[in-house]
Amino acid sequence: MHNIPLSLYKKIHAAVPISCVDAIIVNKNKEVLLCHRTNKPALGSWWFPGGRVLKGETLNEAIVRKVKQETGLDVKIIKKLGTDETMFPDGPFGGPTHTINTVFLVTPKPGGKIKADQQSDQLAWFKTLPKNPQPYIKKFMKIALD
Repeated sequence: MHNIPLSLYKKIHAAVPISCVDAIIVNKNKEVLLCHRTNKPALGSWWFPGGRVLKGETLNEAIVRKVKQETGLDVKIIKKLGTDETMFPDGPFGGPTHTINTVFLVTPKPGGKIKADQQSDQLAWFKTLPKNPQPYIKKFMKIALD
C-alpha cells in the first residue's frame, strides 16, 4: 500500500471518481457512530467514518484502517451493505468531488476508546438520524438499523 504524492492526487481527484469506503459502526445498543466533519466535502455534516482506498489495499483492509484512523476503534466487519456514490461541488481541493463508496456494516471490538482525528470535531452515537442528514447518510442508516 502506498499514498500518492499530494500534487498528483489533486490532479487525479480533479479528473476521475475516487474509490472510497464508509463504515456504519453499530454498537450493542443499536446506535450508529457518526463523525461531525471539519473539512470539505460535507463540512459541518454528520458523516460515516471512511475515506479513500489506497493502491494495493483491499476494501476490507481499507475500512478497518479508516475506522481506526478516524475513531480510534478496532472493528469487526459484519458485511458489505452496498455501493453508492457522492458528488459535492466543494471538494477538499477547491473543486468538485465525486466518490464511489463501498459501505460496510461493522461493530466495535471490546475495549476501544473513541477518539476523533483532525477531520472531525466530535464523534457521537445516534439511535435516530441526526438533524438535517445528508440523503446518503439517511439511506444507509435506514438500511443498517432496519
